[in-house]
Amino acid sequence: MTTPNTLPTVKLRDSNMELLRIVAMLLVMIVHANFRALPVPGIPAIATNPSGAFLQFFVEAFSIVAVNVFVLLSGWYGIRPRVNRLAELVFQVLFFGVVCLGLATIIEGKAPSDVWRKLFILGDGDYWFIKTYVALYLLSPVLNAWVENASRRSQMLLLVSFFVFEFIYGWWWDGTTWLRRGYSLPSFMALYLLSRYMRNYQPRFATLNKWMDLLIYFDVVAVLTVLMYLLKQAGMRGDYWYYYTCPLVIVGAVYLLLFFSKLSFRSKVINWVAISSLAIYLTQSSSFVWCYYDQIIRDWFNIEPRFTFIIYTVLFIAAVFVVSILVDKLRLLLWNGTLAMMNQLKPTIWKEKK
Repeated sequence: MTTPNTLPTVKLRDSNMELLRIVAMLLVMIVHANFRALPVPGIPAIATNPSGAFLQFFVEAFSIVAVNVFVLLSGWYGIRPRVNRLAELVFQVLFFGVVCLGLATIIEGKAPSDVWRKLFILGDGDYWFIKTYVALYLLSPVLNAWVENASRRSQMLLLVSFFVFEFIYGWWWDGTTWLRRGYSLPSFMALYLLSRYMRNYQPRFATLNKWMDLLIYFDVVAVLTVLMYLLKQAGMRGDYWYYYTCPLVIVGAVYLLLFFSKLSFRSKVINWVAISSLAIYLTQSSSFVWCYYDQIIRDWFNIEPRFTFIIYTVLFIAAVFVVSILVDKLRLLLWNGTLAMMNQLKPTIWKEKK
């Protein structure tokens, strides 16, 4: 029996993986700017503008790995649950909820409807990723304990069995509601365990040259692009090729992760930005403002020439990215100030009790 490595203690952030964290969040923005904001090209769109439709399918194939990459990143290092870390995440979500509520109120001239439901993300679609990730966070001690005590063979059998089940019932036939095409806790758990397995045991498929990893990722992108183009051109359904449970999407995410894991460099700037990377998702996926994000891009879509639309969209995404990071730095100041104040009050409260 091979004994897995224990969860590593990382004092300095690996900038290569922090860069991947930033890339993953940028890809999330691109996914939302593409097939969330814009219609999926069908027969008429392909006949009218085949190159534009092909580009849309390429962009989706290139960026659809984003969510899986983010979960794999958590598994690569292992989640170490801490009350203060969870409290900070809750504070961050509420902080951006209030910021986005204020922005929506300014745009509309009045407070949006269902304020409390959206602020506390009580609706099914409100920050679905955050709720699923928090569930993974809470369950991570159990997953970590299993990884540390189960044999390599047991872990491999579980992963193979689950992914076969998921590919059948959560992708090809879409035969369950609880797998939800990858928008689910079981899917996150499987990706987390897969990443732990790769990090601990270095299986053969994970030890290729980094450029081979990158080539496999781009091969996946090419296959997904051509498949979707041909299926939609023929008037057939093809959306399941872009599910998070699609084998090709998972393979693409795995090899993008492996490519970045084999880079090695340090950058204070990248680490500084990456600490606030979640803010990007919290800004443009807020239930208060995501519709405005989509509408801006939708309004530009018919601008000619099409290159102008691309420039506008790239600049808009860059602006939202920068503003989100800067706003999160303000959130960090408030959070650190709150912690400092609470630490100062602790001795006083303790003396009063005595």
